[in-house]
Amino acid sequence: MQLNKTITKTIAALLLSSATIVFAKGSITLVLDDIGNQYSAGIAAIDAPFVTTVAIMPGRPYSQELAEYSHSNGIEIIVHAPMSNTTDFPLGAFGLDKRDGREKLEQNLVSAIEGVPYAIGLSNHMGSRLTQDRQAMHWVMAILKPYQFYFFDSQTVSSTIAWQVADAHEIPWARRQVFLDHQKDSDFLNRQWQQAVKKARQGEDVRVICHPYPETVAFLNQLDPLDYVDIAFLPLSGKLHYPIFDRIDRNIPKGT
Repeated sequence: MQLNKTITKTIAALLLSSATIVFAKGSITLVLDDIGNQYSAGIAAIDAPFVTTVAIMPGRPYSQELAEYSHSNGIEIIVHAPMSNTTDFPLGAFGLDKRDGREKLEQNLVSAIEGVPYAIGLSNHMGSRLTQDRQAMHWVMAILKPYQFYFFDSQTVSSTIAWQVADAHEIPWARRQVFLDHQKDSDFLNRQWQQAVKKARQGEDVRVICHPYPETVAFLNQLDPLDYVDIAFLPLSGKLHYPIFDRIDRNIPKGT
């Protein structure tokens, strides 16, 4: 059963990649968040169609196993670092909270990075307090820089400045545009998916966040990849903002 699913997913990916070379106008990056707590649910979600990047929470029971599984299936991996929030919801292992002081925050971040094998980027899990704190985000980016990680801003709060601080540190970055499953009913899932598809077909590069909910996995599994051959499905690293290149491009006179 698993082999058949893997073969089907591989064939669909090949069809999509070959078709998008000619037809794609925009792209969708589907980021699977909150992986690490449950093994079977994690596997089912990683295997769902269109998932290109998996955000794994550090220090959870299955963090390393699911990172290994994702890597073996060609899925890009990032660290999903718990960050302090305005409701003071518990952060769990390796949480990043400015109130613990810079040294503890940096220790936790290094432990988080080293606890998720094959990771090449980092995103915020929660973080409505920390991602609004410029000083704290400077601490975070200073740690990411030597690892050559990119940063993905989940935008759990509209006033986040995390991506701006990443840009200031010349760290490649991206921002979330669509939450697929903020609500779990099928009508909401479909509306959010169609919103992402519409944006991609208008030429946008759309980053979508989803979670390993049974409802989300069922929704993705009932979609037909052949309906989306005009859209490129890319990992986060496929469409990042590179601050150095962005600044060079802005400084090149038009028409040269």
